[in-house]
Parts: sequence; structure tokens; C-alpha cells
Amino acid sequence: MNRKEIQRKIELAETNRREAAARVEATRKRLEELEEQRAEVLGESELARRALTDFERLSEQSRQELATIDLEAATQERDRIVTEAAAALEAAVTLLGEIGARRSAVVEAHQRLAALNPEARSPVPEEPNILDGPWQRMVSAVKSQLDEKLEADLVDAAARSYTGQAINALPEHLRTLATLRRKELQRRSIRRPS
Repeated sequence: MNRKEIQRKIELAETNRREAAARVEATRKRLEELEEQRAEVLGESELARRALTDFERLSEQSRQELATIDLEAATQERDRIVTEAAAALEAAVTLLGEIGARRSAVVEAHQRLAALNPEARSPVPEEPNILDGPWQRMVSAVKSQLDEKLEADLVDAAARSYTGQAINALPEHLRTLATLRRKELQRRSIRRPS
């Protein structure tokens, strides 16, 4: 190889080196830009995650607030109906007492009429039969309420029994409820701080 060829080789190598150095520099700059973009995207991602967490928390709080409002509304409506029912039952008890007094008044009036005119053998006027249906419905409703209350009391008492053996004395459909209630009571007692 002669001098010119070697010099040309050197020049070619130098040109290739400069191009490679330029590519390295361009790549380094591009990597810096990408790193800046990456950092920016990571920051945006973190902000988005925080916003998502905040919105999820807000959504959960809103659902809880809505459930609380629903509970309050349902409770108020229940209490209103209970108050109305109590007033209606008081009125019914009063009216039933009045019915007894009015029945006695009819019998007494009939007896006075019979005493004044013994030959007129008229029967005591019949009472309208409109009370029987509502009375039977009332009896059924009260019985149902009392049965539910009794079952709830039995389940609770059996669940709270010292060894839980009282649960076995319950009818089958109440045993399951009592067992679940006992487990719930046990969980509560475990969670309760000493």
C-alpha cells in the first residue's frame, strides 16, 4: 500500500469517525429528548393515577352519602308509617271498645222495648257483617308480626346461649339463622377492643 492509499484510508476512516460521532451525538440528543419525554409522561401518568384515585374515592364517598340519604329517607318513611299504624291501631282499639258499648246499648234498648210490649217478639236487630273480614285480616297480621318477633327472640336467645346448645332445640329453619347470628356475635366480640 502506498502513501496515498493509506492517506485515503485515514481520510475515509476520519470521515466515517465524524459521521459515527455525529450519529452518536444525534442519538445521545434523541435519547435525552426521549428521557425528557419519558419523565414528562411518567409525571402525567402519576398525575392521572392520583386523579383516578381521587375520583374513585370521591365516587365511593358519593355512593356512601347516597346510601346514607336512602337509609335516612327509608327510615323516615318507615317511622311515618309506624306512627300512622300506631294511631290507626289506637283508633281501632277505641272503636272496638265503642262497638262493645253499642252492642250493649242495642241489647238494653231491645230489652226495654220487649218489656213495654211483651207480645212483640222481635229479635235483636242483626249487626252488619262488615267487621269480620277486616277483623280476620287484622288478627292474621298481628299473629304474623308476633310469630316473627317470637322467632327473632328465639334465634337471638339461642345464639347468645353459653354453649350454643340451645340452637339444637330450635326448629330446622331457625337453627340456620341462629348459627349465623351466633357467628356474627362472635365476630363482633373478637373485633371489640378489650
